[in-house]
Amino acid sequence: LCPHHSPGEGTAPPHWGGGRPIRLPGVHFYGLPGYVPAWDVCPCWSEMLGPASRKQDLVDELQRNHVPFSIRKLHVGDFLWVAREKAAPAPGVDLEARELVLDYVVERKRMPDLCSSIVDGRFREQKFRLRQCGISHPIYLVEDLNSAQHLSLPEKTLQQAITNTQVVDGFFVKRTRDIRESAAYLTLMTRHLAALYGEELDQERPLQAGDGSCRLLTFPEFNQGAVKNKAQTVSEVFARQLLQISGISGDKAAAILERYKTPASLLAAYAACQTPRDQEQLLSSIKCGKLQRNLGPALSKTVAQLYCTQGPLP
Repeated sequence: LCPHHSPGEGTAPPHWGGGRPIRLPGVHFYGLPGYVPAWDVCPCWSEMLGPASRKQDLVDELQRNHVPFSIRKLHVGDFLWVAREKAAPAPGVDLEARELVLDYVVERKRMPDLCSSIVDGRFREQKFRLRQCGISHPIYLVEDLNSAQHLSLPEKTLQQAITNTQVVDGFFVKRTRDIRESAAYLTLMTRHLAALYGEELDQERPLQAGDGSCRLLTFPEFNQGAVKNKAQTVSEVFARQLLQISGISGDKAAAILERYKTPASLLAAYAACQTPRDQEQLLSSIKCGKLQRNLGPALSKTVAQLYCTQGPLP
């Protein structure tokens, strides 16, 4: 369903990193000795997910597949999965059950949605936000593959955008024909994740720094961290600037930010260059993405022209 070492479609069950233990928030569960919680895996989807009629179609399909779900406000992504505690820790103890966000998030795009998001610039920004949301395994669910006719962009452009999302950005891409097939995929993912995480989540594990484990976020942690209109840092604004440059993907913007956190630090590096050619080559050797390829001279020159040219760009 979602292999991660070689992006693309497949049928292998998802995994999250070679058997790393899951780190749960808190060393003790509610401070009750001997309590080991039990968990249910439940899919959630965004209340902003498309027209009411299509949302109801998805509800009907998931109910037909006997999949429990909840609809809530998600600040990033359209679907995710939470592990929810099944029961109170002890008789007479009234404590709110916790929810942990599993390490998978889905952005769903119908072909018309994909087209409009490319045209207005949301496409690259959404991918960047998915990479920064704290979830390690973003999935792009592309639906209605046969509806690419009569759109404002050529079908070849849309297919190239999908391929780039898979190959360049490193997202897992799942293609479906219709909402019924999408619901079937979400059903299979729910069952696989329940099996994948169930045994680990039913065991209390102490938190130890540097133990190579995978810490799950609570739902409030995840959702608050993904708020779109919260006050932004200079680095976040810088990233948004870089994403407006043709050819700069989320991975490439993140790689530039690793070396130069702010526009001021990049401008200082340009000022230290001896010649304009040195400025143009400054970023060319920065390693980007999973394959650690160089940013390259063409994009390096484009960024240098943007930040070093006084007056209108040529």
